Order: sequence, then C-alpha cells, then structure tokens
Amino acid sequence: MSEVKLINGDCIKEMQKLIDDGVKVDLVLTDPPYGIDLTIQRGTSKFYGTKVLNDNNLDWLDMWAELIDKISKNIVVVFVGWPTLAKFQETFEKQGFTLKNVLVWDKMWFGMGNNYRPIYELIMLLCKSNFTISSNDKSNILSYKKIAPNKLVHSCEKPIPLLEDLLTDLSNEGDTVLDCFMGSGTTGVACMETNRNFIGIELDPKYYEIAEQRIKEAKAQRRLI
Repeated sequence: MSEVKLINGDCIKEMQKLIDDGVKVDLVLTDPPYGIDLTIQRGTSKFYGTKVLNDNNLDWLDMWAELIDKISKNIVVVFVGWPTLAKFQETFEKQGFTLKNVLVWDKMWFGMGNNYRPIYELIMLLCKSNFTISSNDKSNILSYKKIAPNKLVHSCEKPIPLLEDLLTDLSNEGDTVLDCFMGSGTTGVACMETNRNFIGIELDPKYYEIAEQRIKEAKAQRRLI
C-alpha cells in the first residue's frame, strides 16, 4: 500500500526540511506557477476572473531549482507555459539538469482568445543522467481532454489519466514521487491509482484540505481492489 506524506506550507521551506532529513525522491512531477500573471478568462469556469496564486513573478525559481537538484535522484517533470519555458530551462541547466524533451499536452479543448487559440501546454522532461522509457513507439504529444471548466476543483487542475501516463513511464511501482505545488492533489490521486508513494506540499490551506480528502479517498478505494 502506498505511503503518503502531505505538508501544508511553503515548498521552499518544506523541501529544505525534507532534504535536511535525508529525503530523496525517485521522481518530481509538479505543476508550478508559470510566471505569466494568468487571470482565468473562460466565463463558464467557476474561477472566472480570478488570478492564479503566486503567478506574477519567478523570484522563487532559482532557489526552488537548487532544492530540486538536492532532493531528486534523476528525473524531474515540470508543467510550464511557453512564455517562460526558456527561463525554466536556463535555471535548471545551471543546476546540471539536461532538458531531455519537451512534451506537449494536447488538451483537445480550445482555450480563450482569437485566431490561433491555445490548445496545448508544455511539459519539461529533465534529468541528471540519461534514461529510457519502456515504450519504444510513444509520441511526445500526449492527448488527454482538459477537465470541463465547470467541473474543475482547481483552476489549473490536470486530468488524472495524463498524470498516470507520466507516472507509469517515468517511475516504478513503489517509487516515491514529489509534487511540491500539490494544488488539489491530482498527482497524489494518480500515485494512489498507480501504486506509488507520494509526498505533496501545498501552501493554500483550502487546497491542502481538498487534496488531503481526495488522496484519502483514492487510497481507500485502492485498498478495496
């Protein structure tokens, strides 16, 4: 049965505590603020008109990447927006990471805007040393339909099947996965579904409680299988 450690706090401070305790994780899979000062525009979303928390700057990025280097054994997966991809890449490369690939999440759902409306997000696949996945014929475009705006628990929530796909290719059962921007706990739910151990850190008390409940329910459901 998967082990779970959930922390309500600032990820910089909490990751340092984990490092001081000698924690190392097999995979980092996380969806940080992109640093694009995003305001939700879709009128059908319950989050319409709200700003993404802490998305107005990347002042934290250098320290965060340094801590990721210390806590990660090798593979790091980071969702990122195209306007700040280069900044994230530069910061991680300073820590000795290699950008192995940039995966494309095809959301199969048009975003807001005119002309070339956005339909994808990017996923950085970083590593310290080279590795191969078990799938020999897998595309770097992952097509999973975005959660309907009126059904989102978190404004930036990712679909569970997408995260399960990444987990099964980039880690093994029994591995420990860290999500340092846990949000509503989707990565943790996916870890329960795929039999991975999970460490999640979330600053917002409201989302921490939501994540805690979702992961608890997913773990209980897994126990029944």
